[in-house]
Amino acid sequence: MKNFKNRLLIFSIIISLSGCYDPFDLTRNDIISDQIVFDNPSLADAFLFDLYDRAQFHIKSGNGNLNMGLISSYGGESRNYGVSWQIPYTQVIDVDYNESGLQGKILDYYDYSLVRECNQMITKLPQSNSLTQDFIESRVAEARFIRAHVYFEMVKRFGGVPLITDVIPIQGSYDEIYRERNSEKEIYDFISKEMDEISEVLPPFPIEDGRITKWVALALKSRAMLYAGSIANFGSEQLNGILGFPSIEASSYYLESLNASKEIMQSGIFSLYEKYPDHVENFGNLFIDEINNPEVIFSEKYDYEAGKSHQWDALAQPAGFGFNWSSNYPVYLETLEQFDFIDGSSGLVDRDMYDDNTPIDPNWYFGMRDPRMKASIFYPGSSFKNGTVFFHRSMTGNLEGWPRSGLSKLTGSMATGLLIRKRTNPDTPDATRSSTDYIIFRLGEILLNYVEAAYYLGDPNGDMVSVMNQIRDRAGMPSLSLGEITEEKIRQERRCELAFEEHVFWDLRRWRIAVQELDNKRRHRLHYRFNANTETYTIEIADGDLGGVRLHPERNYYYALGLNRLADNPKLIENPGY
Repeated sequence: MKNFKNRLLIFSIIISLSGCYDPFDLTRNDIISDQIVFDNPSLADAFLFDLYDRAQFHIKSGNGNLNMGLISSYGGESRNYGVSWQIPYTQVIDVDYNESGLQGKILDYYDYSLVRECNQMITKLPQSNSLTQDFIESRVAEARFIRAHVYFEMVKRFGGVPLITDVIPIQGSYDEIYRERNSEKEIYDFISKEMDEISEVLPPFPIEDGRITKWVALALKSRAMLYAGSIANFGSEQLNGILGFPSIEASSYYLESLNASKEIMQSGIFSLYEKYPDHVENFGNLFIDEINNPEVIFSEKYDYEAGKSHQWDALAQPAGFGFNWSSNYPVYLETLEQFDFIDGSSGLVDRDMYDDNTPIDPNWYFGMRDPRMKASIFYPGSSFKNGTVFFHRSMTGNLEGWPRSGLSKLTGSMATGLLIRKRTNPDTPDATRSSTDYIIFRLGEILLNYVEAAYYLGDPNGDMVSVMNQIRDRAGMPSLSLGEITEEKIRQERRCELAFEEHVFWDLRRWRIAVQELDNKRRHRLHYRFNANTETYTIEIADGDLGGVRLHPERNYYYALGLNRLADNPKLIENPGY
């Protein structure tokens, strides 16, 4: 990480030393020529690291990284921020993404600038006369991965987009500059082919911590081909094939996903994280333990001392534990309800008990749920940093160590009575930005990708049950039989295992159930009153967003490219419904 940063610093210094113009600004001489950059190993790696740094492996933008967690908010799992004027709230609640498209919005991703620079490296590096063939092949493969990831992020949003693999000349002809949209199928097929090819070139272990490997390429294929299979299975072809797939091809994409997952699973390099006997402690530490973590396939590296950090810990942790800018990811009741009880009974209990009168034992209501819930969500009575998180608005009687009510950030009008806990590192010092890495691919997801693909293929290897139960056994949940593994159960398992990891929103879209799950659907919050004499709560249900709702009409399965992009490129065709 630090070596990579140093190369980027050297790259920047050289640029600054050469930074001057001629009197008429006719000739640029403030940049290093391609011949120098792509013929020098340090500069080439610095260029590559800049591609890594600009790739959107997860959303991390905004002042103080305030947009982290945004995809979970779009998916209705949680909400970003407790006040309604902040951007991550105003871009999710009551927002109709119309013909103006996503431009200027956090959800937007249409990065042909990054594609161009990946294409530069992929094209120019092999022309070097001084670099070794191994160096060239490995760096080109990494750039090809980043380019494929860009296309995956774009195709998830817009369907078919122009597939550009050459370096468009700045003074090019009309046809060189303006490109038509390729089909959605062509984009997914491109990603699949690229990952197949580079997985044969990339090393099984990273050159440096945080670099792309063979397994990262296969992980992207596992994920992307599952998406493609879902779109073929549940979507429809539109715009003469620019959008969608023939439904008959669903099985071929599911099989590609399954085989990529299987290769990772059988590599012997990765295993589920099981360092701690306590299921809650184990699952919680999975996301912050960076010492020989066997589950992590790829993570975005953060290092405060090296100059790259984030503020998830400050933003996520509950008020009263050190950071002032806290309690910013309220979780909805609907997310809690996804987590079943440890005896296997449904987590969706009778909502009539939320009458602010019925006593509810927290040792049952919270304590007996799926351990992944307790590791992923702050709930009333949670332990954190040698303290207790209090969400109650009032209390009857007295109990040592318990205040009359929780802090206003945990009980106010925009609070939901629950907060995201996953990835929150209690060891990050107060008033310090976080160095905790952000996991992009992990074995837990790969196992679930395998199970889902196997389900739609009819369990071709006969191991769907055992793979599913690896996940559930690690979580401390009862095993399932073959008959219990249904489409609904697979989807619920993903929502529990992968909660708040930027999966649910995209899953709802690829399954084509986002309209029924998100469009004009209210989310709910909980208000608690604590009885110190019986150590029980009464709970009241309330509107989670004070009248606000998410909007996801049918047309939003493919967002509009937008008026500006259509004006910029006369060859683009807009998506249906705009």
